Amino acid sequence: MFARAFTLLRRNLAIVVPGLVVALVLSLVLLALEPTDPLDDDLSRRILRLVAHVIASIVSIAFTTGMAAQAWETGRATIADGARAFRRDGGHVFVAMLALFLIGIVAATLAAFTFGLSIVVYAFFCIYTMAAAVAGERPGLVAVGESVDIAFHRPLPTLGLVFGIAVIAFGIGALASAIEVAPIVGPLIADVVIQLVIAYAALVVVGEYRLLRGTGVSV
Repeated sequence: MFARAFTLLRRNLAIVVPGLVVALVLSLVLLALEPTDPLDDDLSRRILRLVAHVIASIVSIAFTTGMAAQAWETGRATIADGARAFRRDGGHVFVAMLALFLIGIVAATLAAFTFGLSIVVYAFFCIYTMAAAVAGERPGLVAVGESVDIAFHRPLPTLGLVFGIAVIAFGIGALASAIEVAPIVGPLIADVVIQLVIAYAALVVVGEYRLLRGTGVSV
């Protein structure tokens, strides 16, 4: 799955574009909302920044996951495929995000008492949620439930998926941090590297989701 996903990413680098554009727009919006005086950072500005983050996440997830699903379906993905997924499944993504946020709070609260095991369990059972919401077109809460169901019935491939993505994210994250300190172009290159990893992870998860759901994959 990891090798096939890499091939699809190499053929469909456009999957990276929505994340880069969203990150740029979000940075500009946050900059505009930044008060000139820290003492003027009132509640309304904080709410607007939160809303901006939520909207950016919905757009990025829907576009990237939708394009990943199309890449597995036909071998090719375009920005139009991402836009179609956003229009169709943006609401599903929002509800799924809200559910994952609330579950994540519980997992984080229990982390100190479970030596971090609750975070691992959270990642294990929720990893297919966005793939289910977009590629599977499931409503938000149904997407969470389907992710739990798949992980429960297919624990070994799911565990391998979580472990593989965690290793890649850690390694590339360290690389991006090292690149970011380079003057002028460092942060830009680091952002591109991070978005490449996000796009690759989306392809891997969507591919595994389709496979475990029994819909098959094609390259």
